[in-house]
Amino acid sequence: MNPTKTGLLGGTFNPVHRGHIDLGLKIQAAFGLDRILYILSARPPHKKRQAMPAAELRLAMLEAALRPHPRLVPCDLELRRRGDSWTIDTIRELKAASPLERFYFITGSEGFLKIRTWKDYRRVLREVYFIIVLRRSGHRARVEHMLREEGIPFGREHDDPRPPPAAFLHTYTSDYLELSATDIRKKRSHGQDISPYVEQNVQKIMEEIKLYEEG
Repeated sequence: MNPTKTGLLGGTFNPVHRGHIDLGLKIQAAFGLDRILYILSARPPHKKRQAMPAAELRLAMLEAALRPHPRLVPCDLELRRRGDSWTIDTIRELKAASPLERFYFITGSEGFLKIRTWKDYRRVLREVYFIIVLRRSGHRARVEHMLREEGIPFGREHDDPRPPPAAFLHTYTSDYLELSATDIRKKRSHGQDISPYVEQNVQKIMEEIKLYEEG
C-alpha cells in the first residue's frame, strides 16, 4: 500500500484568495497528492509588527474558500499550538502524528530564497520533500545554486522519489500569478470590487464584519 502523499502549504491567508486555490489545485494534480493541508500561520514570527485579523477569522475565511475542494484541507494546527508559528515545529508535529505519511512542503521561489532566515532551516530542508514553485523565470538558477550549496538533490521528476532531502522545481503559470493579498486589502479599503479575486463566501464574511474597510 502506497503512503499518503500530503502537501503542506502555509500562509497567513490574509485573506485567502483565488490564487491560493488555483495553486493548490494545480500542484495537487501535477504531483498526484492525496491532499494539501493549508496551514494557517497563526502567529508568524516574521510579521509580528504587521497588524492582521485574528487567526480565528482568517481560519473561517480559509474554511469557507476550501469547502468546495475536498482535497484542499484547512489546518489549524498552528492556531492550537501556543507560541510563535515556526515551520520546523509544525513539520515535526505532523510527522510524529503520521510517521508513514509522505510530506511535500510547497513554497514559492521568492520564499525559498529567504529560507536561510528560518528557524533551523537546514533541519526543515531535510525533514520533508520540497516543491519549489518557480513564479519568475529568473529564479531557477538562483534556486538551483542554493540547493547545491545546501547539498539538496533536485529535479523535475516526482514519481517514487528517494527519501528526503529532495526538492522538485515546478514552473507555475496562472491567470492569478500577480494576485496578492496586499492588493486585495487595499482594494477593500478603497471601496473597490474584489469579486474577481476572492470566493463569494469569503467576500460575504468580509462584508458582514466590514473587514479591511477604511476607518
